[in-house]
Amino acid sequence: MKEQNRYVLGESETEQLRLRDQSVVLDPLTRQLHTEAGITAGMSVLDIGTGAGHVAAIAADLVGPSGHVLAVDRNPEALDGARDRLGHRREIEFAEADLDSLDLDQQFDAVVGRAVLMHVSSPVEVLRRLGRHLRPGGLLVMHELDVSQEWASVNTPLLERVRELILQAFGIFGIDSRAGRDLFAAYRSAGLPDPHLTLSAPAGGGAEAPSFGWVNALAALLPYLEQQGIVTADELGIDSLTQRLTDELDAEDATLLGPLLYGAYCTVD
Repeated sequence: MKEQNRYVLGESETEQLRLRDQSVVLDPLTRQLHTEAGITAGMSVLDIGTGAGHVAAIAADLVGPSGHVLAVDRNPEALDGARDRLGHRREIEFAEADLDSLDLDQQFDAVVGRAVLMHVSSPVEVLRRLGRHLRPGGLLVMHELDVSQEWASVNTPLLERVRELILQAFGIFGIDSRAGRDLFAAYRSAGLPDPHLTLSAPAGGGAEAPSFGWVNALAALLPYLEQQGIVTADELGIDSLTQRLTDELDAEDATLLGPLLYGAYCTVD
């Protein structure tokens, strides 16, 4: 069961590398969302659950040298890694903070986060707290995943196994597999204005199928699945899994989707 607002995948160097690989696909989609929402030059932005700092870097690109990004995370090791990677960006400041007790005694023009609410036990309460950190007219912009949809046009045996294991692990640890599609309801329940919604996803077939993304996620969950006695790396053949999955889908002329990314943004008076 998920502990209160605990990122169950950990903050090891391996996890930071996984997040880096993940960001190659997700960052363009998050940048598009932030641009559409109206994050622009000169703004002050709070990035919650910054992890490796990829969303903070996107926000910093948009606000420019006249703006400021405060990137917070509960884990000091994650922040150290983000500082090492982004310490040269003067517009980004890093600070340790927990969403359970977030009270920064300052307000921002925008609050952003990606794949954060899916890991917390009370996303509605987190959204309420974030709303209080916005200046009048400020933007609340969340990007959340939904992995509960059908992943491919053809459900091959290997893909079904990967999907089953990921969803099983999400269930064990209380990660919300459909946090994205629940964003609208969460904003309303938090007393926020109805958000504008966006939807995007990586997609491809053949050599461009986003198989690696799913295997990347499964690899992060694998130590926990092994602890539970559900599956081992050897049983999965994790080192060759991406290629085998791609080949199996290619043989069926299948289209593969990555996780759906729901964006939600509103202006808070």
